[in-house]
Amino acid sequence: MGNWTKNRLLESGSTSVVMPAGSAAQRPLAPIFGQMRYNTDLGKLEFYNGSIWRPLSAATDVGYIVDSFTGDGSTTVFTMSEEESAETQIIVFVGSIYQDPDTAYTVNGGFDITFTSAPPDGEPISVIHSFLSPLP
Repeated sequence: MGNWTKNRLLESGSTSVVMPAGSAAQRPLAPIFGQMRYNTDLGKLEFYNGSIWRPLSAATDVGYIVDSFTGDGSTTVFTMSEEESAETQIIVFVGSIYQDPDTAYTVNGGFDITFTSAPPDGEPISVIHSFLSPLP
């Protein structure tokens, strides 16, 4: 399994630490919150957040998707290009007004976003998402 040394000091300079590594299929069967490893399939460090494995990324590595729609005064359901599991996984603007995820819309755990009231006719709608997509 490995060697454990209590209170081991990691010296600075030309030293390093070897992280556990393996493919996505080789992840621990019963992961524990906070575990970290190197995913050899993706070439990235990842950590377990208590529910799923997430990548550790530099700010320049994080991508996002913007879906654009236009309100017509009656449509309340719009189909996003990617699945999202919760309202807090997306950022929404109607015109230049930020929409509160607790009151303005819901997400069905799929591709649809449903507004509590129809966005006004001609108003641009921007749905920004997929910055927190889980690793495969």
